[in-house]
Amino acid sequence: MKISQIVPILAAILCGQSFAQEVRTAPTTTVATLPVPVLDDAPPKEPIKKPDFKIESTQIKLLDVVESPPMSGLPPVEGTMTLTVHNVADPGLPDPPSPTPPNIDDSKILGGLQPLKVNQRDMGMVSLSATVYDHKRTLLRCNIYGGTERKEITAWSNLDFNHFCGFGNFEATGANKEVRSYALMMGIGNETTNTEGPEIPVIPDGAPAFVIQTENPDPETVTLIEDLHALYRAEGKRMKEDAAAREKAYEEKKAYLLAHPPKPKDVTVNFWKREKLESTTIPEGGQP
Repeated sequence: MKISQIVPILAAILCGQSFAQEVRTAPTTTVATLPVPVLDDAPPKEPIKKPDFKIESTQIKLLDVVESPPMSGLPPVEGTMTLTVHNVADPGLPDPPSPTPPNIDDSKILGGLQPLKVNQRDMGMVSLSATVYDHKRTLLRCNIYGGTERKEITAWSNLDFNHFCGFGNFEATGANKEVRSYALMMGIGNETTNTEGPEIPVIPDGAPAFVIQTENPDPETVTLIEDLHALYRAEGKRMKEDAAAREKAYEEKKAYLLAHPPKPKDVTVNFWKREKLESTTIPEGGQP
C-alpha cells in the first residue's frame, strides 16, 4: 500500500478516536446557511370547469362515519354524512391523457438549492433521528446515504433539535471554500428525564456543542454534525423563532378545532355509462 493511501487512513482513525466523548464545536471557519426559498412565478392555473351534467335519477343515503382526526391530540371526526349519487347522461368527456414523465426542474431539487456549481458538493440524503430531552439536550443518530456506505454515528448535542424542523436542506462552506449541500430527512421525538433514561454526557451550555459517542466515526458524517451546529450558530435565533411560531399556530388551530369540532363532509358522486366503451362506468366526484 502506498504512503499516500496509508496517511488518510491513519488520520481518520486517530481523528475518530479523539472524537469519542470529547466536547466539540463547529470550526469557526465553517459558515452554514439555510436556502433562500424559490418563488413559484408560474401563472395561476385556471379553475377546472365542471360539466353540465344531465341528471336522470338520484339516490340519497345517510351514513354514520368515523374519520381520522384532523391533527394529533384531537378526537376522531364523527357524525352523519349525506351521500348523493346522481345517475347522469354521458357528458362526452375526452379520455384522460396518458401519464407523462415528470418534468424535473433541477433548480428546485432539494427544496430550492440550485444545481451544483464549481466547488459545490452534494453530500447526499441525510438520515437524522433526534430524541430531545427536556428541550435541552438531543440524542442524535445520523447517517449520509449516497456514494459509499457509511456507519451510523451517535452523538449528544446541547441543542433543542425541535428548532431544526421546518426545512429540508441547508448548505455549509468550509475553510477550503467547498460548499457542502445536504438534503435532510429527520425524525424527532421528545422525552423527559423525570423517568429513567440514558446517561447524558456533560456538555456546557452556550455555544452549540456536541459529543460523539461512536468510536472511529466516519469523517464525513462528523463533518455533517459540525455543519448542523454551525448552522445553528448562524441561524439559531431565526430557527428558534420559527419553531415557536409553528408551535403557537399549532396550538391555536388545535384549540379552535376543539371548540368547533369538524363534521364529516357530504359527498356527491356523478355516475354514468360511457357510450364508447360498453359496460364501463366512471364515477366522478364532486362537491355537494
